[in-house]
Amino acid sequence: VMTCYDVRFPETARSLAVRGADVIVVSAAWVRGALKEQHWKLLNAARALENTCYVLACSEVSSRNIGCCRIIDPMGEVVAEAGDKGAELIATGLSRECLASARQIMPVLQNRRFADPQLPD
Repeated sequence: VMTCYDVRFPETARSLAVRGADVIVVSAAWVRGALKEQHWKLLNAARALENTCYVLACSEVSSRNIGCCRIIDPMGEVVAEAGDKGAELIATGLSRECLASARQIMPVLQNRRFADPQLPD
């Protein structure tokens, strides 16, 4: 699990992934503002792609916060998405086959150059 601002730090998601996470949940109250929705969408997709994990990104929707909850697969594709106008429920199946395929196509977790000696390889 990551919280809001954590999504701006790729090493947080990488730490979770190298310790075995297949799914990363990002809970947020992402404040509206210039380019903020674009940042939210881009950063969550990047965390999924660079770690070949699912990302479940949930942001409160209100007059102050953007909503835009998303489920992103390990290849960075959005497989379910809510809007920014009110509460919505989104759901999809998560597939171990999709994880395995993404990790075979892009073995980034195995091929990383700078491994932390305190984390598993």
